[in-house]
Amino acid sequence: EVNVLFTVMAVPWCFKMIYGFLSDCVPISGLRRKPYFMSGWVIYVISNLLLAVTPMPSIPMCILLVFTQTAGYMLADVMTDALIVERSRYESEAERGTMQSKGYILRFFGSTIGAAIGAVVYNKNVWDWYLPINVVFFINAAIPMFFLVPIVPFMMEIETDCEAQNFFEQCRLLFLPMTFVYIYNALQLTNAAWMNFLVEGINFSAWEIGLVSVCGSVMAWVGIITYKRFFFASNWRVVYFWCTTLASAIAIGQLILVFGVNRKLGISDIFFSAGDDILVEFVIAVQFLPMCIMYLGLCPEGSEGTTYAMLTTWSNLAGSLAFDISTALTEIWDVSSETIKSGDFSGVWKLSLLCGVIGPIPLIFLFLIPKSKEDQRKLQEDKSTSVIAGIIFIAVMIFTYIITFAESVYEVYYNDESDNYENQRKLLKVAGQWFTNGSRVLSGWNSPR
Repeated sequence: EVNVLFTVMAVPWCFKMIYGFLSDCVPISGLRRKPYFMSGWVIYVISNLLLAVTPMPSIPMCILLVFTQTAGYMLADVMTDALIVERSRYESEAERGTMQSKGYILRFFGSTIGAAIGAVVYNKNVWDWYLPINVVFFINAAIPMFFLVPIVPFMMEIETDCEAQNFFEQCRLLFLPMTFVYIYNALQLTNAAWMNFLVEGINFSAWEIGLVSVCGSVMAWVGIITYKRFFFASNWRVVYFWCTTLASAIAIGQLILVFGVNRKLGISDIFFSAGDDILVEFVIAVQFLPMCIMYLGLCPEGSEGTTYAMLTTWSNLAGSLAFDISTALTEIWDVSSETIKSGDFSGVWKLSLLCGVIGPIPLIFLFLIPKSKEDQRKLQEDKSTSVIAGIIFIAVMIFTYIITFAESVYEVYYNDESDNYENQRKLLKVAGQWFTNGSRVLSGWNSPR
């Protein structure tokens, strides 16, 4: 039942292109964004309220409401992306991406605050005081209901006629940079046994894990601000090269914790783990925005919702493939709960080393992405089309959909593993998708965990 719940939560992420297409080409009362934006949040609020007022919801009811909750959230989020892309057209080329940068600064600040509050109000296994889960659901509904929905009528809608776009021309424009994004995301592998190691190997409590995550979220927010302040005009390839190299080195640094070197130096496990997470999240946050800014220039006028949703879906699928590959790598060495509990961490450090070494490999394809916004503008001036590029683009997307869907079906119906490690890794996958909305995954933001 838990497996089904986690899988159902991930399904609405596949609807992003459908949402984008509807908003671009099926306006409601002449409006393309506001009605869908409002509808998404209303669905989200109603789903949470029903979970809050139902004393003991049945499993089917819980799964259904979680599905509608996530679907509503995704609908509103796709509209938010489209609104930002539309408004970015009014920025000068030098300032292109400023609004998007500020949006992500606010988004990650809110995520950090939410993560911290969530760790406090529902930490019932450690503290005597906590809020019941139905109250938590009510809070989830109340925040957008009282602070967001009332201001939607005042949102300005930009009038744009939906004109047919040449799909194959767009694919020619997208093919090279998105090839890099796909390969890069698919090879940003994570140590799928790392969370199990923290819990079973060095006895991290839920509170300590939450604390490490909050620290990482804070530094991700700082990293976004740092890029906006100091690296906004930097060469995108240079940013990607150094951030990926540093992130890989930090990932390999996990071996210090596995072998207990930090304790010999007088550094506690929790302090070292938090510091490691802080560095990784900061470095990867700095590299995050260049791809987001590149996406702005790839979206044609009139099809902002569809194109941006297609790009983020493409990136999300590559990230999901990376998760599946990471999971498959756990079959190479024994990283089961029993082995880790016994003190045998040999499989854990080998996985960390392997993932750290593979991470920089996609950098050999770095020439496929533009160096800067000026380089991207020159790419857009080429109006040639490519049927082959279009076919490959769609074929790879469908193929990855099939792989990830098949893996989810296998986990739900055929995988009999039921230990905490299996549930934790599924939770991590869904939580990563939930809070980042295609943001970390969007441009390879997959922490080497």
